[in-house]
Amino acid sequence: MKAEVSYTPDNEPANLVVEGKLADNERLKGQSNLLRGTIKADLSDGLSGGFRGDNFQLIRFHGMYEQDDRDIRPGRVARKLEPLKNVMLRCRLPGGIISPQQWLGIDQFATESTEYGSIRLTNRQTFQFHGVLKENVKPMHQWLNSLGLDSIATAGDVNRNVLCSSNPVESQLHREAYDCARRLSEHLLPRTRAYAEIWLDGEKQHSTEDLVEEDEPILGKTYLPRKYKTTVIMPPHNDVDLHAND
Repeated sequence: MKAEVSYTPDNEPANLVVEGKLADNERLKGQSNLLRGTIKADLSDGLSGGFRGDNFQLIRFHGMYEQDDRDIRPGRVARKLEPLKNVMLRCRLPGGIISPQQWLGIDQFATESTEYGSIRLTNRQTFQFHGVLKENVKPMHQWLNSLGLDSIATAGDVNRNVLCSSNPVESQLHREAYDCARRLSEHLLPRTRAYAEIWLDGEKQHSTEDLVEEDEPILGKTYLPRKYKTTVIMPPHNDVDLHAND
C-alpha cells in the first residue's frame, strides 16, 4: 500500500492519496452486503458441512468460527471425505451476567445439540459452544434468542464482548457500572439486520431492540480494521487483565 501526502498551506487540510490493493479481509467486508454474504445459501447446501468462500470469514461477525475435529481428520482425508466441520459459537454477554434460567437453557442445548456436550467458559466473561454441526447452527441462534441472548459481534473486526468487573447486586455504583457496560455493548453493535434475517427469519432480537437502521453510522460499511475490546472497571480496583484483552 502506497500513501502520498502533499503539502498545503497552514489551516488547510492535506490531501491524502492512498494507492494500492485492499487487503482481502477489507474487500470481503465491503462486498458482504452488510455481513450477509451468501450465508443463507450455504445453510441449505447439504454437500458440505462448512461455509464456503467469504462466508468462512463472515460468520465470525455473527459470533462463530468454523473448526473441524483434528483427531479424525487424517482418516477422513484417506477416505476422500472432507474434514468433519463444525462451528464454535461465542455468546455476547456484557459483564458476564446471566440468569439461572438462561444458564439452564444453555446447558440443555450444549447437552442435546453439540458434539461434545459441554460449555466452555472464557477469560472474557462469556461462554462458548463447541462442536455444533451446520444443521444445528440456525436452531442454536434461535435457541439463544428464546433465552434473550445472541452472539452478534463476538468475533470479527468489531467491538467484542464488553467486560465489567462490578457486582451489580453489591451497590448502586456497581449497578451503574454494569449498566454502562451493557449500554456500551448495545451502542457499538453493528446496525445491519443480517443477523436477524439469516438466523431468526427476520424476527427482532430480544436483547437488541434498537437494531432498526440498515446503515453503519459508527462502524462504517467495512467495519473496523481490527477487533476492539472494551472493559469497564469499578474503582479503586483495576481488574483489567491486559493480556486477556489483547
